[in-house]
Amino acid sequence: MKDEDNAAWVLGLEPDVKQAWLDRIRWIRIVDRLAENERIEPHERRFSRFMEAWRLLRSRGFVDPSCPFASELSAIRALWLRGDGDPARARREADDIEGRSLAAWDAYLLALADYHAPGLLICTMREHDTMLMRLSGHIFQLVPFLTMEHWDAAGEFGRLDQFFNNLRDMQEDADRGICYLPEEELARHGVTRAQVISGRCVGTSGYDRLMRSWLDEVMPALYARAAPFIEARGLHPSLEIMRAWSLRRYARITRVFRATGFDYRRFPARYWAEVRRDLAERRQHLRAHPV
Repeated sequence: MKDEDNAAWVLGLEPDVKQAWLDRIRWIRIVDRLAENERIEPHERRFSRFMEAWRLLRSRGFVDPSCPFASELSAIRALWLRGDGDPARARREADDIEGRSLAAWDAYLLALADYHAPGLLICTMREHDTMLMRLSGHIFQLVPFLTMEHWDAAGEFGRLDQFFNNLRDMQEDADRGICYLPEEELARHGVTRAQVISGRCVGTSGYDRLMRSWLDEVMPALYARAAPFIEARGLHPSLEIMRAWSLRRYARITRVFRATGFDYRRFPARYWAEVRRDLAERRQHLRAHPV
């Protein structure tokens, strides 16, 4: 359901365009789930094994056919490592969209390792801002059909996207012992990390003040930073659809979160009911108007 909430719009694209998006989404989701699994079951080392295979590909251009991720790694090599070893290509890499995409992928993998580590603690707003960029900021720089003109703006839109993902998933994260709210903001409003994880903060005046600040101050500042992408012209049509879908999702998350009195324990039931209804309507529309 979460994948559909984020990207069901992809299913309505033209076949070739849809496949380009599905490939990137699949790679991103695979490594995200591997990293999450490693935090829960570290002895399985699934993410570590992927990283070993990736480092082998980066250093020697080689994909072990027996590797469980061979097909994904081979597809990534074909897309972003086509000029690997070419000195002329290396000189252009910093100004080349493929080179930048490769660097964003590397940065995203490192971020997954850091932010899925046990005992994660975000101390300051600066650290929180960095986390938003290192996760979804880089993801949005991996999307197909992005041009150099909109590269930085896409990263800021991704930063905004991660803010809303964290807000939507507060209960899910709490269930896993995770709180992404920075310690300095919690302390400023007299709320503890333990209270957020247990849910005991809900209904307290400090938590209410914190969430009002989060939605009335932090959120608008992120929208302002993302404005160059929100207002961008000349985007590929699929990027325009993604942008519209995402903005609608952000508005829904905000509306439901406010309507539940910032109670992230009650938020999931109401939010996902609305998502299921919206997705059912979209599926009906796609059946009536196939691509």
